[in-house]
Amino acid sequence: MSGRILQGSTAGGSSSNADSAAFNARRQSTISQAYTQSEYSESELGEQDNTWDDWEDEEGMSGADPKCLFCSSIFEDARQVFDHCTKVHGFDFLKTRHTLKLDFYQSIRLINYLRRQAEQAPLEAEKTTSWSVAAGAEFLQDDEYLRPVIEDDSLLFAFEDLDFEDSGEQDRILEEGDVLMPQGDALKRPESQWSKIETKTELEAQLLKELRLAEEKLFAAEVQLSQTEAQFEEYRTRVKASFFDNLVASAPEQSSLAKDEAEEEEPGTVVVPQDEGNYYFNSYAHSDIHQQMLNDRVRTEGYRDFIYENKDVFKGKTVLDVGCGTGILSMFAARAGAAKVLSVDNSDIIEKARKNIVENGFQDIITLYRGKIEEIKLPCKVDVIISEWMGYFLLYEAMLDSVLVARDRFLAPGGILAPSQTRILMTASSDESFLEDSIHYWNDVYGFKMSTMKDNVLQEAVVDFVSPETLVTDTVCLKDLPHQTITVAGLDFITDFELTMQRDDHISAFVGYFDTWFTRDGKDVPLDVGIEKKELQSLGLNGFTTGPVHTRSEETHWKQTMFVLEKALVLQKGDKVKGTFYCHKNHMNPRALDLRIVYEVIKKDGSDVSAQDGMKADLQFYLR
Repeated sequence: MSGRILQGSTAGGSSSNADSAAFNARRQSTISQAYTQSEYSESELGEQDNTWDDWEDEEGMSGADPKCLFCSSIFEDARQVFDHCTKVHGFDFLKTRHTLKLDFYQSIRLINYLRRQAEQAPLEAEKTTSWSVAAGAEFLQDDEYLRPVIEDDSLLFAFEDLDFEDSGEQDRILEEGDVLMPQGDALKRPESQWSKIETKTELEAQLLKELRLAEEKLFAAEVQLSQTEAQFEEYRTRVKASFFDNLVASAPEQSSLAKDEAEEEEPGTVVVPQDEGNYYFNSYAHSDIHQQMLNDRVRTEGYRDFIYENKDVFKGKTVLDVGCGTGILSMFAARAGAAKVLSVDNSDIIEKARKNIVENGFQDIITLYRGKIEEIKLPCKVDVIISEWMGYFLLYEAMLDSVLVARDRFLAPGGILAPSQTRILMTASSDESFLEDSIHYWNDVYGFKMSTMKDNVLQEAVVDFVSPETLVTDTVCLKDLPHQTITVAGLDFITDFELTMQRDDHISAFVGYFDTWFTRDGKDVPLDVGIEKKELQSLGLNGFTTGPVHTRSEETHWKQTMFVLEKALVLQKGDKVKGTFYCHKNHMNPRALDLRIVYEVIKKDGSDVSAQDGMKADLQFYLR
């Protein structure tokens, strides 16, 4: 569902005969859809993300008993581990985390760093009685320490629930006012309803202590919420004053016109206030983006075929369409027999969708709601959630986050998502045209050298079509996403991969794309199931690929995502490229992606490549 327009040909676009011939020459053979499972590690958020809910039991953790950070002592729960570390080894993890203001990822790095130190020098670590961590320590930003040192380490998912659980620490913080105490005109602490209660037994005293602690936590949460709301309102006011008010002042005629149009709204029409800074939703307000997506026949017919070929799944059911756009998926569902369709979008396009639905006579079945799925209220649970949320490299634009929120808020037990599963795949290409376009172009620009223009140009991942005949390695799975169970936390990932050369050739770019499946019951699609139409039909599945294909009719608007190398790797059949792939949301813009590929070449003959340029690399890329 990406509206981002990048360089490269688009399906159905016009071009010169020469360009068309060159375009078609790149697509003369088909890609083999045999999947090879990569050897991948768990990400900092847990590669087995679909099991996070199962990790938490009544004590906030399960699995193996947690182990001390410094010695071999084993304890029943995480609280005992941290108490032991404080008393025996002189290291208060919770206080350190609070003092240094460590976020979730930094806390993970800290645990793994300490375990790594203890693993490398166990005797020294066990005897040490005083540990400390300096603010700004380099390892707190090193992704290497996101890898668990101990498999299924209980502490990695238990420490957040333990912050400030100790009543003494909680009372200290609240009394000193260093974190949670309100200041000035902020919230005033109400008199405790438990303050005048007298206890007669030890059990009553313990119960009263728990009630007071719960009351303190609730008040602290209210204070933080109040402060956050005040900070957001201040930020919003500043942005409006410094940017949007200037725009209105510089365009009085336009402002007046908008006011006149608002006054001419039909009676009963709800005017929804606009989020002035919400460029993502505004980008989907224009018809041309939706036409581009609708013209993608692989995409649109993929959804249509699943819905029409499985009408019994939709007949009489309540369907939720997340990010409905023009309303096309909603109307597919209504025509398939859905009793009720709830269509949600936060863009201006929903007003055109409303007219489309009336024009086609589905207004009694389809109800439209404008707003964010995270905030909107719907009248009931739903049986099916449909959404075309996919972006470049699948996760660009982060709309899957919203679909998973919709699943957790509105999907009834036994309900399904369509699509039900996606899979990010990677291979490698020998095509050097992207390197020529991105780097070598600047060597001679109308007779002038412009080498400085090359700086960082390859860090932006290229979205374009890749010819199947240029693929020189097998294909591996970087990330499998079962939509019924995966969590938002699991969408950032770290995966080990191994690509094997299929012929003597060279690698100029790594190539990423994704496959999509629809299932009737929402069950996971095994990793060895491909995406070829015959195989899908034999298994009763629907789906499509965004990978390299040999005909224009099979191409999608998502194209492929290329990570171009500055210097090609010249390899032989059987050589391997082994490495780790990192994918994270950008901290400043969570709809963008920060990507990293760390790799080394393993020659089949065992020869040393350490001295050869480019045979080992740590590369940074991004999608904006």
